[in-house]
Amino acid sequence: MKRLFFSLILFILSWVSVQAQVPADALRFSSLDVLGTARTVGIGGGIGALGADFSVLSTNPAGLAAFRRSEFTVTPSFSLNSTDAILENSSNSSAVQKNKVAFSLNNLGLAFSRQGRNPNWKTSNIGIGINRIASFNQTFTYRGESTGSYIDFFQEASIDLAPSELSNFTTGLAFDTEAIYDIDDDLFYETDVELNENALLQKEQTVKRRGGISELSLAFAGNYKERLMIGLSIGFPILNYTEEKVYSEEDRADEVPAYVNMQFNEKLTTTGSGVNLKLGVIFRLSQMIRLGGAIHTPTTYGTLVDNFETSMQHTYIDGDGNDQFLESASPADQGEFEYKLKTPWRFIGSAGFIIKRAGFITAEVEYLKYNAANFDLTVTDNSQGTIDFQDNLNSEIANIYQSAINLRFGGEYALKIFRFRAGVTVSGTPYAANYIRDNPNIKGIGDTSTAYALGFGVRQERYFIDFAFKFANRENTFTPYTVSDVYPQNSVTTNALRNNLLFTFGYKF
Repeated sequence: MKRLFFSLILFILSWVSVQAQVPADALRFSSLDVLGTARTVGIGGGIGALGADFSVLSTNPAGLAAFRRSEFTVTPSFSLNSTDAILENSSNSSAVQKNKVAFSLNNLGLAFSRQGRNPNWKTSNIGIGINRIASFNQTFTYRGESTGSYIDFFQEASIDLAPSELSNFTTGLAFDTEAIYDIDDDLFYETDVELNENALLQKEQTVKRRGGISELSLAFAGNYKERLMIGLSIGFPILNYTEEKVYSEEDRADEVPAYVNMQFNEKLTTTGSGVNLKLGVIFRLSQMIRLGGAIHTPTTYGTLVDNFETSMQHTYIDGDGNDQFLESASPADQGEFEYKLKTPWRFIGSAGFIIKRAGFITAEVEYLKYNAANFDLTVTDNSQGTIDFQDNLNSEIANIYQSAINLRFGGEYALKIFRFRAGVTVSGTPYAANYIRDNPNIKGIGDTSTAYALGFGVRQERYFIDFAFKFANRENTFTPYTVSDVYPQNSVTTNALRNNLLFTFGYKF
């Protein structure tokens, strides 16, 4: 059982992008972007000080108290994402841009407004529904010729391990397909490519990521004397993430004797649910100025379940000059791993300025410590080895990431029944200064991320329709595998363009 556990850990560590996969998961599941309704998206997300929009259940629940009538909203969303991917240090790298329209339900909710029983409480409202708070959809493909091989990684990861100790998900597959072999039985594995380290191999990989986080919220809020609004929401985020990677390389120029090609396939699926609390307040300083604040407790994912699948194919030329094709796959009953995750606290301050009947301007600032996220792996194994690995993993998260500030600005202009909106979101880098300094080859690691939004709406007494378009561009670095003492690594520069189109239909009753 302990050997199986450490085989799984080795697999997780081999799943590399800009750093070890598990710290990257802590960042991915802590980086939230409240999509919610088209109105909120259209003004950049900073509606916390104004309220009267269902998205506030996932940001500042005090805004629920601003509803004067009960309301139903539903928001379908369409995303069109494309990513250019270029293999660095390649003589003929090319990017295959992947464009795919993905549909999701960004919001579905009911807000019930009622007068407070106490005359000082003008409203006593309840809200229940779902807001989408993260989207992971991305697909890209790169190809090109460069030196080095994925087999180098399998060789290095197998040093001093007997064949029976190799991972059933990585190095064991390489051994089964004879991509690595131990002729002298000295626990140092040989490969066909190691004596031709300068050979150019044709490489290609497709990476597909899907899923997101949708939060089911139940909220309560009240309006005290038209001066103070206070609200509390209980959130149940539901997480679903899938990553599939297909890597292949081929000796097209026949520079490596005996080596023909290999392919390594990986699939990771993560599912789970959590719970958090949000407390919010809004102060109405005057008819024009409102200030808001909210505190989000960490989301505790009681059990996240990872399911791993890997397979490998390898073709080589034997001593008789014949092609030999071998393949192997990870055991179907050993790929499940359970653990817990706690995301950081979040603190939000906001301000809203009402411009008579002409509209409003909003601003919002959010603070969170990405390096406070932590894993609990003892849910599946109570051995000292598990605890040691957990401590090292959480220490790595603390060293890689830092505190960050996210800013949201937006506004709305009202012209009779029409609403025109615009907004911008600026997200600070989650990476620590030391990590940025030590990894200058990772593109965009120290940059802020900016997203822009435009919106339009029509408001009637009983119903309303809102539209929003959000777009963002982000450069990053993806590393298919890493080998120590090799520079430069085989890295891929990605430039991702994310577009979201949202429609909200609302009915008041």
